[in-house]
Amino acid sequence: MFEMNPLNLPDAQLQQLLMLVVAGILGFIIGYVSRQRTISQLEGDLASTERDVEDCYRKPKVPVSSANDEETVVLNRIAARANEINFTRIGVAMADSADDLKVIVGVGPFLEKKLHALGIYTFRQIANFNEEDIDQINDLIEFFPGRIVRDNWVGQAAELARK
Repeated sequence: MFEMNPLNLPDAQLQQLLMLVVAGILGFIIGYVSRQRTISQLEGDLASTERDVEDCYRKPKVPVSSANDEETVVLNRIAARANEINFTRIGVAMADSADDLKVIVGVGPFLEKKLHALGIYTFRQIANFNEEDIDQINDLIEFFPGRIVRDNWVGQAAELARK
């Protein structure tokens, strides 16, 4: 009386295959939707983190004051272009951790002020300069072309940073 076996039905295997396909499609759809939700959330977190990082790199404008008005004008002009430097590559430093850059041959007091106006305070930052940075810094500080290379600021700064 109870000898009915569902596997003996003529279309049982087709029904099982159909249920397997439907379960697979439903699993794919559910996974896709949840993955899209996760991706949207992660993209929002990334945008928020990028804004936070930009805020960290954005330095407050430090008013440059000096007895010499011409010097102040030059330093303010240089400070206005500080955002052109790739600080993610050379490193970020603050004035309170500044090295005495005048120790580098070719860097005098006014040149040190120019470097500080750009946000360059340490030997490590100068040691991280590449050729593109050297050309850009040379242009920004309005200094003699090629002087940074001739005086080997990068090498001197690397040696001083190690000490």
